[in-house]
Amino acid sequence: MRCVPHHLPTPRASDAHGPGRHGDGSADLRTTVAQLTSGSLGTLDETTWGIYAPAIASWEILIGRPVPAPTQPGQHGKPVLAPPFVEWLMGLPEHWVTNPTLGLPRTAALRVLGNGVVPAQAATALRLLLRRHH
Repeated sequence: MRCVPHHLPTPRASDAHGPGRHGDGSADLRTTVAQLTSGSLGTLDETTWGIYAPAIASWEILIGRPVPAPTQPGQHGKPVLAPPFVEWLMGLPEHWVTNPTLGLPRTAALRVLGNGVVPAQAATALRLLLRRHH
């Protein structure tokens, strides 16, 4: 079973150069369609995600990249929350906070993410605040 995206990217001139990331780094229309038909993004994985599988599949399509592992081994071998998963949930670009060159330990990365803003929520809040009320 597949999830259907709510919005597809706007075609661009760079789409003529084949699937890939062009311009601002987001997936172009050809790439999005190729991913939809290849099953790499938006495939329901109910075994892993249970009732959250449709939301995970939709978000994969909307942000154009697969879900990373939600946990990683902690200091004592038990699973702990993985910062790349939080970054993905927030819709931030990959490695926005988790880039290895930043050298942030896991707890610092989670602190930064926890104090961050979800761009889509901020944009929606601003639109609502700025629109005219009738």
